[in-house]
Amino acid sequence: MGSNITDTALGVTVLGSGSKGNAVVVRKGNDGILIDAGFSLKELRRRMKLADVPEQCIRAILITHEHDDHIKGLRVCAEHFNVPVYTTRKCADILRHRDSRLGQMTLFSPGDMFPLCNFTLCPFPISHDANDPVGFVVYSGNAKVGIATDFGYVSQVVEYQLQGCSTLVVESNHDLNMLAASSRPWSLKQRIMSRYGHLCNKDTGELLERIIRPNTQHVILAHLSEECNSRQLAWQCACQCLEHIDRKDIDLQIADQNQPLATVWTE
Repeated sequence: MGSNITDTALGVTVLGSGSKGNAVVVRKGNDGILIDAGFSLKELRRRMKLADVPEQCIRAILITHEHDDHIKGLRVCAEHFNVPVYTTRKCADILRHRDSRLGQMTLFSPGDMFPLCNFTLCPFPISHDANDPVGFVVYSGNAKVGIATDFGYVSQVVEYQLQGCSTLVVESNHDLNMLAASSRPWSLKQRIMSRYGHLCNKDTGELLERIIRPNTQHVILAHLSEECNSRQLAWQCACQCLEHIDRKDIDLQIADQNQPLATVWTE
């Protein structure tokens, strides 16, 4: 950590986000958790080094759902870091079926909070075409981090859990016009636009207007579609919504598929 960062600060590092791989590190002091392991171990370590995230801080890996872009490097990463894997029972069954060499997994239920190192975790259900998918809220001290990608519908639970976060990592997957004009099959377009698909820029912006509170400092737009979105469109939509609620002071960033973002810190 830099000289101006205290041991009580909560850091969020988006190592990468998109259809080709996802991973986020949340850390405080010497303890950190890895949320999703959608990259190979080699690539994950490269990104952690670039973002100045020490490997020895990782204490556990938490999985949001079983899609390959979130679990691609799971077993090898868990073995390398020598840490437990946390997930839901339904997701664990799928993961075990795919790779019988996975070590013991620690199970949690959506909606049930549990302690882990310096953190309190609250997994909450999201709407996606996966087995018991979740988002996470991470509490530590006065800081609250919300992480929610891969969901097609903003439920009351999602809105309730994400309100008042100091740092938000939230999906802004596609632009509706770009999706409609794309060469993707109609069946895929329907899946993306459905309640079990992905959130469009407009819906993300409207969600931000409802959940941002005075303590919110950072918003990171994540899981942008490379074919059906653009950084400019996602940025403009979010900026308009932040301006509408008079919160142009918020640090707005867009997660990259190919490189990590610098760690953002809150207390």
